[in-house]
Amino acid sequence: MVRSALDAGLEARGILDVFLKAGLYGGFVNAEAASAVAQEVFAERGIELPEKDDESPSREELDARGLAVMSELHGARSTQGYASADNPVTTALYSAAIRYGYGELWNRPGLERQERMLVAVAAFAALRLTGQLSKFAQSAMNTGLTEEQVIEAVVQTAPYGGFPPALNGLAVLSEVLR
Repeated sequence: MVRSALDAGLEARGILDVFLKAGLYGGFVNAEAASAVAQEVFAERGIELPEKDDESPSREELDARGLAVMSELHGARSTQGYASADNPVTTALYSAAIRYGYGELWNRPGLERQERMLVAVAAFAALRLTGQLSKFAQSAMNTGLTEEQVIEAVVQTAPYGGFPPALNGLAVLSEVLR
């Protein structure tokens, strides 16, 4: 798939960002394994990635960026349910999701905001995370995506995650996008 993505015109950094973004939802061990395969393909093709920028933002900067992205994407829903700051059960892990998921990953170069949203929607459908799929499908419109693009992102998961999860994802979309 990495070769096909490169042949289709995706840049190496964008491919790695897709893996990293999907790793947030499906596990970083999987993202690390996919990235290792991609690095082999890049080496075969003589593709070199630019050096990493050593200017890392502080935790406070990441937190502020994360909260801003969450608000932009999800509006009032960004602070409700499991995302509520006063939820005593989820707050310990969710603060890290804000900092690194929204503050770091949603602000990286390599993918545009809409592309990141499509990755999130597809990952949630393939992983059968219907609550998150519902939330992000609603938020996809805030990035300028169309209903047709969101539906197509879920349809594209069928060969990889299975037809039943894709059909269940489409059922979620049929409720959310009405």
